[in-house]
Amino acid sequence: MSQAKSIGLAAVVAIVAIAAGILLARAVLDRSDAPTLAKATLIDPARPLPPMAFIDQEGKPFGPEQLRGHWSILFFGFTFCPDICPTTLALLAQVEKQLADLPQEQRPHIVLVSVDPKRDTPERLAQYVKSFSPSFTGITGEQEAVHEFALKMGVPVQISPLPGGNYTVDHSAAIFVVDPNGALRALSSTPHQVPIIAEDYRSIVAASPHS
Repeated sequence: MSQAKSIGLAAVVAIVAIAAGILLARAVLDRSDAPTLAKATLIDPARPLPPMAFIDQEGKPFGPEQLRGHWSILFFGFTFCPDICPTTLALLAQVEKQLADLPQEQRPHIVLVSVDPKRDTPERLAQYVKSFSPSFTGITGEQEAVHEFALKMGVPVQISPLPGGNYTVDHSAAIFVVDPNGALRALSSTPHQVPIIAEDYRSIVAASPHS
């Protein structure tokens, strides 16, 4: 990567980090009845998600209404990712199993938001996400719209050229918990661990007015 691109990415990451820090400093719940979380950061009041108009792995529209009426966990990644994405999705599949004893309406819907729309067609996403769990959903859209959504969620995205004309996509591996109103309720950064994610998720859901 060129020095200019490195500086540019560093600047974006720094801006996002500062903005996220200010947001979380204002949003983190500071009450005696707040759930005790092992790692995740609770956001209260829950923050509305940025505008989104994507399609899922079946080519059907996917917008805010598809995140309402149930809990969701969002993760940003791409199907050509060599390590972090498949590792995290495999981990979330284990989290899903650990939470299978919850009532149906409290179990999380796992959603992969592709940061590589150019290569991640609905057909490819369908094959990819279903290899981890038949209940997983993959969504994609126009590259500019996806990257804008990711940036507003605090996920910087950088396309980095590789030898031979190929490229990879650098992005944050944070996971986001979305409540039944389709609003951001909590987030958790790496390193991820199955028992901790599951424990925090239970605490977040139990303390929510939606439960």
